Amino acid sequence: MSSSDSDEGSDEWEVEAPETPSGRKSASFRQEQTMSNRVEDYFDLHADPKVMTSDRTLARLEQPKMSADELSNLLKSLPTRYEKNCKELYLEYRGLFSRWMFELCNGFNLLFYGVGSKRRLIEDFRKTMLSDFSHLVVNGYFPSLTIKNVLNSITEDILDHNGSFRGLADQVEFIKKHYTLGDYEDFYLLIHNIDGEMLRADKAQAVLSSLATIRGFHLVASIDHINATLLWDTTKSSHFKWLWNDVTTYENYTEETANENSLLVQQTGGLALSALTHVMRSLTPNAKEIFLLLAKYQLDNVDNQPYTGMLFQDLYQKCRERFLVNSDLTLRAQLTEFVDHKLIKIKKGIDGEQCVIPLDAGTLKEFTQQDDI
Repeated sequence: MSSSDSDEGSDEWEVEAPETPSGRKSASFRQEQTMSNRVEDYFDLHADPKVMTSDRTLARLEQPKMSADELSNLLKSLPTRYEKNCKELYLEYRGLFSRWMFELCNGFNLLFYGVGSKRRLIEDFRKTMLSDFSHLVVNGYFPSLTIKNVLNSITEDILDHNGSFRGLADQVEFIKKHYTLGDYEDFYLLIHNIDGEMLRADKAQAVLSSLATIRGFHLVASIDHINATLLWDTTKSSHFKWLWNDVTTYENYTEETANENSLLVQQTGGLALSALTHVMRSLTPNAKEIFLLLAKYQLDNVDNQPYTGMLFQDLYQKCRERFLVNSDLTLRAQLTEFVDHKLIKIKKGIDGEQCVIPLDAGTLKEFTQQDDI
């Protein structure tokens, strides 16, 4: 047999290797990749190169902005859907008043959650079950509320104490001694939105959890924020002793949102105070001192009309004297945070750049008097 015949025989009997799973997987991947590219090419081909943005904004409306009362009355005039079902839910919750009072008397505290405002329900519970007991109502959603205001209301209005305290810890200790060393006395603290913007600070929650450990002290509170549980670590949770109650009411948050920002309402100083306090918590001590320096200067000179602001160079010199900055670039960097949040405006004048805080004197004075800034 010749060599050529041998080669032809080997080709005739050559067996094709079977396709392996990895080979099939690789082919499938290439097919999917090709399909994906074709889809992207289709949308790239038919895409509109011009991105159109609508200019139909509320600013173009010729109607003037409403006051908060006008907007509230307008919202109240709207018909309520499922009114019958909401009333049935409310009556069901009213039937739990005796049970809730029993739980409070056994050393637990009540925390209400669920969709809808819980203010009316808590107020109804207060008038029905707590009218004969010493109690205090706190609106946690109020923009200018501080934990110091809560403690002052307890010591001055409830305990009739007119003296001063060295700090929050000293004031809490005074309250604790009154209820611990004296005769047993029940006191009920009702907080609408304990997760409110002005009570979310760790200091405020620590003070409230300390009050919850006092003998005869009872808390009834509501929450609405989805991440409200992140306010409390294991220590605070053990102090609060919450009993969670789902009280979904589907009622409008009329009172709770009265101080919130709205494009339809003329703005007041309450919201600005809340925003300012929130920004200050995230700043360095030097930045806080710089802002307070500018705020006090504005309060002292705001009556000198027309007040155009504090010269940047004057502010820089005062900051240098207090060792708050070492250069004008450092001062500008410190003011950037306030400018970005529209809490300070820097404008050019005849004598140079002028810094002004766009807040009314009442709001600015209330801010400088806060103890936790």
